[in-house]
Amino acid sequence: MNHNVEIKYPAIFRDEGTYWDVRFPDVPAAQTFGASVQVAADNAANALAIALFEQDPPQASNPQYWRLASTEFVVWITMADVEFGPGSESPKPMS
Repeated sequence: MNHNVEIKYPAIFRDEGTYWDVRFPDVPAAQTFGASVQVAADNAANALAIALFEQDPPQASNPQYWRLASTEFVVWITMADVEFGPGSESPKPMS
């Protein structure tokens, strides 16, 4: 089934001192990091796209009741107009 919709998942960002770790509780395969919050967010969107390619996206959780450490916060990572699911074509290389 193909999905051409907005995909949005909550990600937990954790300050590791020298980098930011990012994980998606709903998509465990989408883990990444970055030297800054912005780089980590960009990497998170890419990791999410790769983890969900050729799969039906799972239901996103509501992070309202998640228990976070003092070094963690939640960011919603959004991808719009992305085609997911079996039968999706691989992205074309940029020229």
